[in-house]
Amino acid sequence: MMKKLAGGIALALACLPAAAETGFYAGISGGQVRLKDSFAGTEIKATGTGYKVFGGYRFNEYGSLEAAYLDAGKPDDTISGITIESDATAWQASGLWQIPISPRFEAYARFSVVVWEAENSATDGRITFSQKNDGTDAAFGLGAAFHMTPWFGLRAEIEGAELDGTDLRSISIGGLVRF
Repeated sequence: MMKKLAGGIALALACLPAAAETGFYAGISGGQVRLKDSFAGTEIKATGTGYKVFGGYRFNEYGSLEAAYLDAGKPDDTISGITIESDATAWQASGLWQIPISPRFEAYARFSVVVWEAENSATDGRITFSQKNDGTDAAFGLGAAFHMTPWFGLRAEIEGAELDGTDLRSISIGGLVRF
């Protein structure tokens, strides 16, 4: 009897409509970060693993405002024995436009302002050259979210920005909790 009751409760929870609730939410995501630039005619493609901690407020079924802290990890590339590495972090303020596809699934577009700082270094193992820079730039993203319950969802996203001539792309997956 208990197994049937537990199975019935699990089925009922799975069938709950998980339409986007208004209110506050928070989450974390992680994934691959790729930086692409060129120096003296040499193309640099650095990759690494980064994460994002975010929180926001959803006003209605179509719109949210979100703030996030991003850590791009330490993407690196080796060219002719020289290792090039970037240590970058950023604060992001975004507007999200959600497009409901079903009660549980939605696509969204993100438009952001990113305030970032980075320390870039190049080393051949003996000599290291480093440079710090920072800036404020626009960013964009496209993603999809699957709302498993009214309180928890998963999302996948691709984001991009042009940071003072460096092309930044990230692909991430994460989870969010609604309050």
